[in-house]
Amino acid sequence: MVRNKILDSKHENSITKKKKCNFALIKRHKVVYPFMPFIYCSIYTHTHIPMNRLHLSILRGFEIAKSRLSSKQFLFISAIIVGLLVGWAVVFLKSFVHLIFITTTSWDIGQRKYFYVFLPTLGILLTILVIKKVLNGNLQKGISHIIYAIVKKSSTIPRQQTYSQILTSSLTVGFGGSVGLEAPSVITGAALGANYADLNGLGYRDKTLLLACGVAASIGAAFNAPIAGVLFTFEVFLIDISISAFTSIIIASVAGALSSKIILKEGILLSFELTEPFNYHNVPYYFILGILAGMVSVYYARMFKKVESTISTLSLSVYQKALLGGCLLGILILFFPPLFGEGYQSIKNLSLLKPESLLNHSFLQPYQSNDILVLLFVGVLIFIKPIASGLTLGSGGNGGNFAPSLFVGAYLGYFFAALLNI
Repeated sequence: MVRNKILDSKHENSITKKKKCNFALIKRHKVVYPFMPFIYCSIYTHTHIPMNRLHLSILRGFEIAKSRLSSKQFLFISAIIVGLLVGWAVVFLKSFVHLIFITTTSWDIGQRKYFYVFLPTLGILLTILVIKKVLNGNLQKGISHIIYAIVKKSSTIPRQQTYSQILTSSLTVGFGGSVGLEAPSVITGAALGANYADLNGLGYRDKTLLLACGVAASIGAAFNAPIAGVLFTFEVFLIDISISAFTSIIIASVAGALSSKIILKEGILLSFELTEPFNYHNVPYYFILGILAGMVSVYYARMFKKVESTISTLSLSVYQKALLGGCLLGILILFFPPLFGEGYQSIKNLSLLKPESLLNHSFLQPYQSNDILVLLFVGVLIFIKPIASGLTLGSGGNGGNFAPSLFVGAYLGYFFAALLNI
């Protein structure tokens, strides 16, 4: 009897120790993979292994891999993992925004014009509510703080950034905020890469490299352009260029691009094909367009900064600023519908030589056959877009400036080409 009690006691102690060990493993990795369900949901579907056991098995697998592989091999595998995680995050962000956009714009055309006035305000208010209630008022906007983290904080990025940008930017852009999703995607990718490195005990150099892998994967996934993701990472974040670093970054970028290419529909991504061959006789016009684009970019930067600072520094509450900025943005969208959201669909329409479609749902729709009016409409949008973006961010919305700059550049290019062909 006594012997049985002793055996039972030992068995209970072993179970307790095992539970403590498992709990420690989960605690250590509890935010390593914020998108862990993407990894094991398919495995669970086929194997029906309980989620807690599956989670522990995956985490132990990473521990074993780290102990048995060389540091370079582990970095290459980590680059693939980070690239896939970031790619899935971008897919989720783009799909969620597309879903909100389709839902909010599926009203009857006759009534839809006037919803434009209220939808951006609703999106900004929801964004502020999420920041205050869910994120406790903490949200870092823009990619400048990533550069600061690399230089001053040993590439440490708060774990909250792995999901906060997705939550807030999707609400802002999905409901019509005139900004982009690239900056939030970049921040999310950098946060996933840095926190993956942190919770796997990697040093500053490797953590910075995986941070860069996340950045490259986000751009590769957003535009289905892995080389652009690599070049963007090296140019903006000035990551040390070495063969191993370059290899890891391009692996992550390709993994992210493949994720979005396989999962996302082509209509959600910004993609189009050139139908005309290159003509060297047009090179002088490219130089002129480049000079014009430089001048417009100066206007864009100054106007955006002025509008954003004017709205954000008003002595009003955050909700009053959201109402003011959102209503002003809604009025602009009421007259210029292409300002709604990222605006990538309107860029595709321009590339397909369908500029008259920009006037759909506007007060000028009856005049779509007037080529001069359509061209003036395109030209005016070049100068109004930075105002719309400044209103969105200044009133409390979240998003990036990359998509608006592409919007302005595309409209300028079309305007210049159409002007030459008149």
